[in-house]
Amino acid sequence: MASEPKNGHAETQERILHAAERLFAMQGYDGTSIRDITAEADCNVAAVNYHFGGKDKLYVETFRRLLVDLRDRRIVSMRRDMSAVSDPSLEYFLESFANAFLEPLVDGSRGRLLLSFFANEMTGNHLPKDLFLDEFIRPMVQVTTEGLQQTGPPLDPMIARMCMMSIVGQLLHTLKGLPFFSNPKGPPLVPTELGDHIKHVVRFSAAGIRACAAPMEAS
Repeated sequence: MASEPKNGHAETQERILHAAERLFAMQGYDGTSIRDITAEADCNVAAVNYHFGGKDKLYVETFRRLLVDLRDRRIVSMRRDMSAVSDPSLEYFLESFANAFLEPLVDGSRGRLLLSFFANEMTGNHLPKDLFLDEFIRPMVQVTTEGLQQTGPPLDPMIARMCMMSIVGQLLHTLKGLPFFSNPKGPPLVPTELGDHIKHVVRFSAAGIRACAAPMEAS
């Protein structure tokens, strides 16, 4: 293969990653071949080995890139919100977290591809076990812990993490389950606007967090 200029290398890498994101998300690891990717990226098979060292490493890098993009978007959004007011309340922080969590997943962006990756990985297990923990969970835990410390009652660190996990569960359920509650034969069973659900999650979770803190405040 003839050598490419540096900007040509970068362009080829980007085309490969862009094609791999879509195909791995849609078809999974086993359902996607290197030839599928190179056909869409308009390059040869050798380019994948040259730039990424093979299909396994390309899959990991594709997932990692999506994960880091989602993580950084959420962190930037929350820190921007928290710096915008002088004395944020617990409810303000939770609403900021809920919006930062959901926005990348509902706007038709690459966050939706990441959800498909997760679904495929439930049965595939092609990623390093510590990738999600190191690249996503730990940084997000740090930011959410800062927010809770700034706005909420004193919490044991483990309880604080469990509270945030509960909120994530509510948000994911809302995101994935809301379409099933539509009622074409009559009034909706639950509100149809996502914003209404965010307000409920915030109100419900703020009360739960304060209840979890009560034993510590009493001791």
